[in-house]
Amino acid sequence: MVDAAKVVAAVDKTYSDIQSVKTRMMGVTGTLNQLKVAVATALPAGGSNEGAQINLGFVRQELARAKEAVAKFKEAIQAAVDSGGAGAGAGARRVMKDDKSRTLYERVGGDLNIETAVEVMFAKCLVDPRVRSFFERNQRKMQQIRKKVYQFLSGFLGGPKLYDTTNVKPAHYHMNITDYHFDALMDLYGGALGELGIHADACKDFLAALNRVRKDITTGCTVRMELAFKNMEKGKDGLFKRLGGEEGINHFMERFFDIVVVDNRIRGFFQGAGKDIKTIREGARVYFTEALGGPKIYKGRDLAEIHKAVGVTDYDFDCFLAGMEKALSGLGVEDETIDEVIVTMEPVRPALLGRARGLAAHARMK
Repeated sequence: MVDAAKVVAAVDKTYSDIQSVKTRMMGVTGTLNQLKVAVATALPAGGSNEGAQINLGFVRQELARAKEAVAKFKEAIQAAVDSGGAGAGAGARRVMKDDKSRTLYERVGGDLNIETAVEVMFAKCLVDPRVRSFFERNQRKMQQIRKKVYQFLSGFLGGPKLYDTTNVKPAHYHMNITDYHFDALMDLYGGALGELGIHADACKDFLAALNRVRKDITTGCTVRMELAFKNMEKGKDGLFKRLGGEEGINHFMERFFDIVVVDNRIRGFFQGAGKDIKTIREGARVYFTEALGGPKIYKGRDLAEIHKAVGVTDYDFDCFLAGMEKALSGLGVEDETIDEVIVTMEPVRPALLGRARGLAAHARMK
């Protein structure tokens, strides 16, 4: 007669072994995908290798990390074979049954799963147009950010305290992260945990806990934008004057187009067959003159019509805004005035993206 308890135990062990293997593989996949994106973003638009700036030291380092991860994966498989699977499945077993008496750190699988989830989440962020612009940094900076996120989550979820949580708010204060962006990050975290096979209840509680730091992440943007809104209640003519009037707008457009035409991420919108950069720049100058509080001289087509077939994404628009900030900052414009310009441009987002206004990031600030 079959011993039911032994059958259940065997199935339990096999499931745990599979989850452990999956976790290891996700770590390898995350590392390789990070390397792939880093190399891809270093290539000029159009896929040409000419002029590519790739940090070979970083590539070697990431390949070494991937090789080490594969070696550990092989060791885990061999250990499972040699010991009948007990060693490989031990860590994953906790995740499968989700004991709510334990800390969230333990419920999601501890150090290995948290580090892997961060790798997977970052890989998702680098291809998600909603948040991609926030994660495109040089390779060393990205490594530092990933490490800090892992350290923060470790202590935040009840594990070893490796990060000073008082740094969270100041670290994000000057970033334009809205509730829209934070919701996107929550979505990506949920996806990463799901791919790792974390118990649904543990995933739910993880996201609920993470939501508690929402204000720390978005407060800086919200406060700066609210101040900008209040300044603009007095009228845009003050903004136009602070930007230097028509002459200031001209300098702004010159600097802005100098930036975007060499930005591999968005220069394709301004260059190529059938596109006259001088005509585009002049049209932009006229539009911005009126949009930023100057004379009402724009008589061009509606923005939604102009960009209907262009295929602008949140990522593209965020890069566009970043170019504006860089241009204005380079001209010595004060931060408060730059914030007002961004507030003025955010309502344009839904028209360029061809979507309902309620989904716009600026609508989520209020």
